Amino acid sequence: MEFSEYYMVLLGVLNAALIAVVLKLAVQQRQRSMVYERKLKLLNDEVSALCTGAVGAGGYVNKLEQKLKRVIERQDQLDSRDPSDRAIDQATRMVRQGATVEELVASCGLVRAEAELLLLLNRAQAEDGSSLRVVSG
Repeated sequence: MEFSEYYMVLLGVLNAALIAVVLKLAVQQRQRSMVYERKLKLLNDEVSALCTGAVGAGGYVNKLEQKLKRVIERQDQLDSRDPSDRAIDQATRMVRQGATVEELVASCGLVRAEAELLLLLNRAQAEDGSSLRVVSG
């Protein structure tokens, strides 16, 4: 064999080896690509689920905000009531629980006549079963 033929055979073998390496790398790349595509699909599904959950949570937060707004409005209404109304309401509850005139005067800031009137109204209500309600004006 001549020297140039020797190189030709050597180049042919090297080319075959390089082709084998390139084919092996191409197969590995294809396998990696498939793995990445599966991971990408899983991530897309997870992001989609998170977005759906975020929409649901947003609706829930919106409902909570509306309820909170109503509670704040109601609290403002209660806070703006006349302080004497609150004292009368508290005294009425205390009378139903059996409070005395002295307790009403001391706890609610009522004058003695108001406390006695509340006790009389409560007795009258208990005797005839009517539902009298004290309204301060």
